[in-house]
Amino acid sequence: MKQVLSCALLVCASLSSLPAQAPLAIVNGATFQSRFPLAPGSYAQIFGELSGAIPDADADLSQLPLPESLGGVQVRVEGVAARLYAVRANVAGEQDVIAFLVPQNTQEGRRPVEVLLNGQTAGQGSIDVIASSPGIFFSRGADGLDLGGVLNQSNQFAVEATPARRGETVQIYLTGQGTNLTAAVEDGNVPPAGTLVRTTTDPEVHVSVDKAEVQFSGVHGLFPGLWQVNAVVPDRPYIRGPVYLRVAMNGVVSNQVVFWVAE
Repeated sequence: MKQVLSCALLVCASLSSLPAQAPLAIVNGATFQSRFPLAPGSYAQIFGELSGAIPDADADLSQLPLPESLGGVQVRVEGVAARLYAVRANVAGEQDVIAFLVPQNTQEGRRPVEVLLNGQTAGQGSIDVIASSPGIFFSRGADGLDLGGVLNQSNQFAVEATPARRGETVQIYLTGQGTNLTAAVEDGNVPPAGTLVRTTTDPEVHVSVDKAEVQFSGVHGLFPGLWQVNAVVPDRPYIRGPVYLRVAMNGVVSNQVVFWVAE
């Protein structure tokens, strides 16, 4: 699923409508929704014009947990160091971008966020935190549809050329499951190899107007902050072609995406 996270970072190039001045814009890293609460452990991104020379840097995903500093850049949420995925300078010639994980011990409510560069404050903002806040990764298609991070049963993206099929299981990739898990996972890390860590409550998955059967909901084994939900595509005659999908957890509803279904 490296492609999903890479696409998420690249989509930011089209977000020139976000404010470029302090306070910083901090968004869900899957949906790019601003002013929408985040969950502890969520993948998030910071946008803004940060004071100082921000470098381009990426975390080495073969060395987990993710680092607390990249190229001298740090993010602190209420004083707690966040784990970093990537730092980008002057995206689309306008904004600096930092991809990070909300620390898992962050309490609910409005929490201050500070960006440091070589130990000095480079920007400030805030986030609202709730227990869970699902956001589905997507890419914007040429037709304007938000194509979801959804894989078919053959582990291919469920797009027009390689659709999912009714009655089969799809994998949905999102973020925002929170920390109500069957086992603790270290900040910026993934579960030990061979260990399944599930959410203590399964989300609701809605495909078109139907509720899909959830077979698994838990922490991905390779990418920190990535939430995987496996669900069965309802076998209904009207579920075909581009179909809308959304996920709800504890009453909080995700963004709506599209995936392709064949009979």
